[in-house]
Amino acid sequence: MYNEVIFSLKPKFAELIKQKEKNHEFRKYTPKILPIRIWFYVTAPVSALLFIADVGSIIKYPNKINPIGYGNKDFNDGLKKAEYAYPIKHLYKLKNPLKLNELKPQFEFTAPQGFAYMSKYPNLYEHVTQFLELDKIY
Repeated sequence: MYNEVIFSLKPKFAELIKQKEKNHEFRKYTPKILPIRIWFYVTAPVSALLFIADVGSIIKYPNKINPIGYGNKDFNDGLKKAEYAYPIKHLYKLKNPLKLNELKPQFEFTAPQGFAYMSKYPNLYEHVTQFLELDKIY
């Protein structure tokens, strides 16, 4: 839980990650802790905690990544505002996604504007890891 973060993600990018077309998540920043797992809160109209990804070591531009994948060439060419690439190694989908209207009252969850540390939500972490089923996508 202490080396895990929650990122907000637009639905179109969530779908590209699910389809394995997008194999890195790009950000302008990196949390103080280096995450080994990213939880994806998918923004409106989905408004739900939907995916959990195991990630590899963060790559900082101008270091290069595999050019195959959505946004990868732009990252390598310095055309993205993002300086950091988080390689997605494995992706899991919550069988029963947690909607924002459930997350707020049950876990005092606030949709992150950029990211949030998972350690801020220990009850949510416990609930998902102990009681909810995950489907491994890849």
